[in-house]
Amino acid sequence: MTVDEAAVYIRNNVDIVEIISRYVSLKKVGRNYFGLCPFHSEKSPSFSVNQSKGIFKCFGCGEGGDVIKFLSKIENISYREAVIRLAGEIGITVEVDARTEALFKLTEDSQKLLNTVLETKAGSLALSYLKDRGIKDETIKKFGIGYDPARDFLQKGLTKRGYKLDMLRAAGLINSSGNDFFAYRVVFPIDNMSKRVVGFGGRSLDNNNPIKYLNTGETPLFKKSRVLYGLRQALPIIDKSKSVILVEGYFDTVVLSQEGFMNVVGILGTSVSPEQSRLLSRRVRRAILLLDADDAGITAALKGCFALLSQNVEPVVGILPEGLDPDETALRYKDKLMDILNAPMNLVPFISFVATKYFKGIRSPEFLEVLSQNLRGLSTSPLLEMALKEISEAMGVEPRTLLGFVSMKSNSSENDFSDRSVQTQRKLSDVENIEEQMARLIANTPELSTVVMADEYFYPYTPGLKEVMDAVTKWDPEIHNAENYIDLFPDYLKDFVEESLAENFGTYEQKEKLVKELLGRWRVKDLDNFIKKLREQIEHAPSDNLLEQLQEVLKEREEVSRELQNIE
Repeated sequence: MTVDEAAVYIRNNVDIVEIISRYVSLKKVGRNYFGLCPFHSEKSPSFSVNQSKGIFKCFGCGEGGDVIKFLSKIENISYREAVIRLAGEIGITVEVDARTEALFKLTEDSQKLLNTVLETKAGSLALSYLKDRGIKDETIKKFGIGYDPARDFLQKGLTKRGYKLDMLRAAGLINSSGNDFFAYRVVFPIDNMSKRVVGFGGRSLDNNNPIKYLNTGETPLFKKSRVLYGLRQALPIIDKSKSVILVEGYFDTVVLSQEGFMNVVGILGTSVSPEQSRLLSRRVRRAILLLDADDAGITAALKGCFALLSQNVEPVVGILPEGLDPDETALRYKDKLMDILNAPMNLVPFISFVATKYFKGIRSPEFLEVLSQNLRGLSTSPLLEMALKEISEAMGVEPRTLLGFVSMKSNSSENDFSDRSVQTQRKLSDVENIEEQMARLIANTPELSTVVMADEYFYPYTPGLKEVMDAVTKWDPEIHNAENYIDLFPDYLKDFVEESLAENFGTYEQKEKLVKELLGRWRVKDLDNFIKKLREQIEHAPSDNLLEQLQEVLKEREEVSRELQNIE
């Protein structure tokens, strides 16, 4: 049976309620089942499952689909992997895509070939290096560590086994010069959640090489932001303890695991990605960020705290002695590392530490800007809201000031502590900015257009918003998918709509609240303009009629402002 055939069979024969109930507590109400959405944080159920139709839909975040889509998203696996897994449960055989399976076999054969080198004379230098780094034989075996001793070693070994060079390129095993990508490097295989090798990381043996570490580039199998190094080995302990230690790289992971800290995984870089945070959120309640004690490590820890909070994972931070890496600390000062992990720094003390060390204190405008940069683009969650309330109290600002940064799209791809002037937060003060935000929200969630149209005072002045409103009135959820939904809009707005669809504004209730707030701000701005004109008229030609009119408008503005405060 092909994947497509199996998918049809699964949709018709697998009980979606039974599968989803493994992850979500469902309660039957009428013909449907309801529960708390596992894809965003909410306090009241908006996640619905229709058993007869075999579909789910969250009316909060908009996620929906069939049982295959659910399993794919909840387990962070591909559509194909979800079909194969569900097919296995009901006893049907799926024909695996030949090229994908060939790539998996290639990466697994590569791992075995590289690992066996360590048992030969060609691998003696690498084996000596691993021993010097404190790696034991059983650890090398457990993690499948290997070595590539020449520019063409892997190519020759794999082509003898029948593999073509184009397959090696597709798997990221050959570089643009035609040489082995990981030549002269100790190689660490990276597994996915299905325990199959998807990529590699390599460490140069030449300490003068400016590029000490390399990861496989993006391939059909490997996307760095979606994997965690060592997760397969750590999973049993993680599932038992509901906690995880996050470190940057390969040696940190294998050494800590070897020394007894077995719930450790590597984030393969300096920051925790949203995908990695979501992957962890289904397994753990608490994450200890144990990154390097240098500026880059502290930067990454701060950013990682908020990424984890947005997925309802409590972050704490282990601060290492300056100049020590996690693996070195585990080998030389194991008791000290145990103390650090047993008493990590909670979020607010860590933030105070960062603000004092790098800025002019927690109340400084510079630090507020760094917080805003780290919050933008994140979805909200109960843990994040609680954390921002505590931070706002420490900073002496209103909680909504910090919450206002959440889900806002950042123009910067990097968050750092570089010495730069403080960027002023863009304020929704003029009509054009208010209407742009409104257009983004309506393009993201067309149902919100009814809230705007119900406002008796509002009329779109800017062409963009008017055309967005006109387009969404043609939207029909029964016939429009993502592609033909975008086609409803004029060409010059299509990029804008695609960007808006990608933004996370929170639940429907949060988006509706924001639209109402924008309408209130628009009304205040409109009244301010009218008040200004009345005052100019009174200044040039005072009259009782104009004064009465001004008093009425001022009273109306006060009422609108009061309503706006209630919304906020």
